[in-house]
Amino acid sequence: MRIKYVTIPSGNIAEEETFFVNFLGFKHTGELELWPNVRCKLLSNNDSDIHIAIIPDRCSLNQKAVIILNTENCLKQYHEITKNGVVFNHKPYYVSAGMIAEFTDKEGNQFILLEERSYTED
Repeated sequence: MRIKYVTIPSGNIAEEETFFVNFLGFKHTGELELWPNVRCKLLSNNDSDIHIAIIPDRCSLNQKAVIILNTENCLKQYHEITKNGVVFNHKPYYVSAGMIAEFTDKEGNQFILLEERSYTED
């Protein structure tokens, strides 16, 4: 597993995206649905494999940080982490970004295992 996305909560996603693009030199690289009906704007600065994911204000999602861990096999990682005693919020499921599984630590931070795949027609 590796960290692929760093989330930035925002009450105004378009304004936040403009800030990153116009003032910090990031480029818009796409969108991603990490939760059902919740789309994130993806930005990159080309210096790293880690992307910025602008998400709706964290107050509406009821957690502190969101850490997205990219994995090549979500089901395998889900079972390995479960064996270590981690309790997931639910079983892995599919979103347009791929397969995800989520758990929350004792501090309220949300972790998402993401196996990226395209399940939409081009």
